[in-house]
Amino acid sequence: MRYTIPLSILLLCSACGETSAPPAGAAASPVQAGAPALPDAKEATQALLEMLDMKELENAEAKLGTCIPAVQGKHPGQVACTVALKVGAGSSETQADFYRRGNKWVAQPSTSQDQLPFPDPKLYK
Repeated sequence: MRYTIPLSILLLCSACGETSAPPAGAAASPVQAGAPALPDAKEATQALLEMLDMKELENAEAKLGTCIPAVQGKHPGQVACTVALKVGAGSSETQADFYRRGNKWVAQPSTSQDQLPFPDPKLYK
């Protein structure tokens, strides 16, 4: 029997409005036309766990699916992605926005849910 963590509820409740602008000297991520910069799996996992205040989950793993430029993004290079977060035997699909703050990726609840597929077939290939 699979157990699913209700991440969509956690994403809505956790870190709402708790974002800040990047430092004045921070440069935007280099972005090629049509190909936004994205965190790798380890960076995405760390950013999501920090957003959810669940950093102690060492066996968690995030997989990014469809990613688009964030709708009404407030940070340079902000992207919205579907994400499957696997913790132990359970997994949950949700959406999150990612942006760089200095050398670190930050996750926040997505502003682009209506533009991302749900369920996302890319997460299950």
